[in-house]
Amino acid sequence: MNQKNNKLSSYFFSYKNLIGLLISVTCLYFVYQSFDWVNFIKELINVNYFYLLLSILCLTGSIILRAFRWKKIFSCSSIKVADLYRAEIIGFWGNSLFPLRLGEVIRIHYVKVLTLKKYSLILGTMILERLIDLILIGPFVFIFYYYFPMDLMNDKIYFLLSLIPLLFILYLIFKFFFKSIKQKLIKNIGLGLLSDFMNNKVILMIWSFLIWLLVFLDVYFVQMAMHLNLSIIHCLLIMFVATVIYAIPSSPGTIGTFHIAIQEVMVNFLNQTIDTAIAFAFILHAHSYLFFIILGSYYFLKDSKNILSFRE
Repeated sequence: MNQKNNKLSSYFFSYKNLIGLLISVTCLYFVYQSFDWVNFIKELINVNYFYLLLSILCLTGSIILRAFRWKKIFSCSSIKVADLYRAEIIGFWGNSLFPLRLGEVIRIHYVKVLTLKKYSLILGTMILERLIDLILIGPFVFIFYYYFPMDLMNDKIYFLLSLIPLLFILYLIFKFFFKSIKQKLIKNIGLGLLSDFMNNKVILMIWSFLIWLLVFLDVYFVQMAMHLNLSIIHCLLIMFVATVIYAIPSSPGTIGTFHIAIQEVMVNFLNQTIDTAIAFAFILHAHSYLFFIILGSYYFLKDSKNILSFRE
């Protein structure tokens, strides 16, 4: 057990964390090297904290709904929603502190300790979560493509990248209709998770829609708090870009990479000033980052024995 705990500790404090820290520092340097701190402070002073509170409530609600959806995917009455909620928070907490989305590893391990389920089963449920989310938000690439027209001859890379989500979705749908492949997926994922998904696909899609509605409202209320009055399609674009950045393994809490991406979107697509873009990216990131750090630290201190323990 001590050997495994040492491995976990060494993984937390390995060179990968130093690489993640270097990524964050580099990105933040490029973001803030010519930043007007006076205007930034003015933006913070003028924030409407009522809307910011609403955004945090939406963020909280989305995590609660994720826990309910996760339990439905498990299809196991012995697993408590409260345990899955804590696991979600601790996973985001880990992603906020460590690079390369290490929080996902912590989340899998924590649920395994609490439920004694197999790692393969837990991983399978998380894969299905990602597939459902991809089916819901993947098509937004094409909505943005037509709403923000680009010259394909001058931007072939964007065009090719925009095809990836649709091709992947079509690939998944294609596979679902073939019985032999479905049975193979069921065998690999374990305990008939794919069958459970097909049997509960309507309620899972409804819950997933509500999750992403709350995520959208989180972004919407943050921009309202900053008096930006962005349109719905603009908020959807920000939500989509933020989701993609969060999904890519990089720096701890996507610090730096998130700020650069949102800044570029705000300036180049939404015609915002650089100071407004940087301030918005900071507040949008900080309100969720601090939420997960504070709440995640609480759950970690409360249940560190289970989080850091190993059971066969």
